[in-house]
This record gives sequence, structure tokens and C-alpha cells, in this order.
Amino acid sequence: MLFNNRTGGTKPDPINEITEFESLLLRFSGMRLTEEYEIVSKGNTSEISYYHIRYSGEEHLRGLQKRAVCVTREVTDILNECKAGKWNGFHGKHPRGVLDGRMFTLTAYVNGGQKLFADGSENFPKNFSTFEKWLQEKLF
Repeated sequence: MLFNNRTGGTKPDPINEITEFESLLLRFSGMRLTEEYEIVSKGNTSEISYYHIRYSGEEHLRGLQKRAVCVTREVTDILNECKAGKWNGFHGKHPRGVLDGRMFTLTAYVNGGQKLFADGSENFPKNFSTFEKWLQEKLF
């Protein structure tokens, strides 16, 4: 663990290489839409799901919009290509002067249950857009 000056706590160590993939949940929320991308390993294949979240009173309704299947190795390859292991502990503060935008949280379990977590508000880790583009290409 490394010392984290932003919170006074510890920042998780980066994950140098992702060799095994279990699951990933990427949630975006903005002014008008909350959406989730979920990838779950089923062994040699992984299922990618895209959801819209609607709010009805206190209830959150998660509606599946699209689903696709890919080879699990493709998931580990894109995560490593984007150096997603270095995202572990990323916290992107909202940029000063930006009045709108999207917030994200990413939680993944890799390498035998190791947790990878990142979040931000209109501030994303390096190569994040490459990963987001890959997800959209797989689904749409």
C-alpha cells in the first residue's frame, strides 16, 4: 500500500498485469441517465451487459438494454492494453469550473479475487476512453 495524500489514508498498489478476470462493473451517472456496463466471466467466455437505471420513488429499476458475449481473453487483453491495473485507487476530482459531466465508479475482481477500484467525476484515468470505446464496439 502507498500513502495517499488526498485522503490521508492508503492507496492500493497498482496491479501490474491482469492474468485472470472474474467480473467488472462500470457505472456512469449524469444529469439525465445512469447506466451500467457489467462483464462476468463464464470461463472461456464472458458476458457483457449494458443496463439503464431508472428511479421510481426509492426503488432503482435496472433494465437490460443490450447483451453480448466475447472470449474472456479479450477482456484481459483490453484491460492490460489500457493498463487498467494502474487505475487501482484512482480518484478523479471534479475539474474546477466544470458545471456538468459524468461520474463513474469501476469495480473489478481480477487475479484470483484481487479488487480493482477507481472512481471520478468528469475526470478519468489514462486510457479509460479506449476501454469505454471497446465496450461500445462489443455491444453496438
